[in-house]
Amino acid sequence: MTNCFDLRCPKCGSSEEIDISAAIWARVTDDGTDTDLSDNGGHEWDDDSPARCAACTHSGKVGDFQQSEFMAYFRTTAGPAEDIFVADTPEQALELARKAFTEDPGKFGFSPADCGYLRLQEIRIVNEHAKELLEWMTDEYRLQVAAPQLLQALESQVEITRRLIEAFDIDCLPETIEDLINTLDRKSESARTVLHAWENSNLLAALRDVGDALTAALKAIADAKGGAA
Repeated sequence: MTNCFDLRCPKCGSSEEIDISAAIWARVTDDGTDTDLSDNGGHEWDDDSPARCAACTHSGKVGDFQQSEFMAYFRTTAGPAEDIFVADTPEQALELARKAFTEDPGKFGFSPADCGYLRLQEIRIVNEHAKELLEWMTDEYRLQVAAPQLLQALESQVEITRRLIEAFDIDCLPETIEDLINTLDRKSESARTVLHAWENSNLLAALRDVGDALTAALKAIADAKGGAA
């Protein structure tokens, strides 16, 4: 901002030519009026006082000219970037940031060579007190961030499934097998298959299907780690 009241035209963005209609106190004298003699002194205005932008002639109330500055931090495949956006709300600042990056990523300091593989991953909106207000991610980057937790959950599921198969192979007591089944996530396809088979006394066939799923899961883990699971 270039003025001490942080006022900016909501139409053109100017902060240098804001006019306010203010009430002035003046002392009545024999010669007329004198603002310097008034005990109240000076002038008064508030958020409801009329205001006008001399740069573009936009008019309204002072409150309409009170916009905030938000810092947008960008995460991209070519490195970080940041810029300041003026808006009424963090949501508006986020939309302005996304639009600005889409229309001209070069303005954020990226070279033409960078733009060849440049991909936006994340935008964080922060206020003047460095408090994070909003975070936006692409679906691809969100999946990348969540991948370690997803991989850990998959490994846990695989281990439980392996124990289930081993328990069946050694003719474990039915109660033990049922406990292992119940440990599985009941919302997963493998768990539902096993539970259904258990109820219909066809556990062996179901376990073969689970074994196939286990093989596929182990391959997925190996691919995710870039080596053998």
